[in-house]
Amino acid sequence: MSDMLQALTWASALGFTAYVTNVWGNLLLTRKNHLGFYIRIVPNILWGAYAWKTLDLFLLVNSVTFLAINTHGVLKWRRER
Repeated sequence: MSDMLQALTWASALGFTAYVTNVWGNLLLTRKNHLGFYIRIVPNILWGAYAWKTLDLFLLVNSVTFLAINTHGVLKWRRER
């Protein structure tokens, strides 16, 4: 039971961290701050790890998709700079 509680706590901490950094990145993007793309890559990776840990295939696919979109945003911003 202790191992299960530890895993849940780890997954919850990972999910919460992903949530907070996701919101922060989105707020920066609404202010047209390019750093939002970089920051949003962090929660994409964290959500992917969370999805892997909790065996959530659809969240994993979502994370990979948004990782690709945010990476595209970074590359596009660099080209336009």
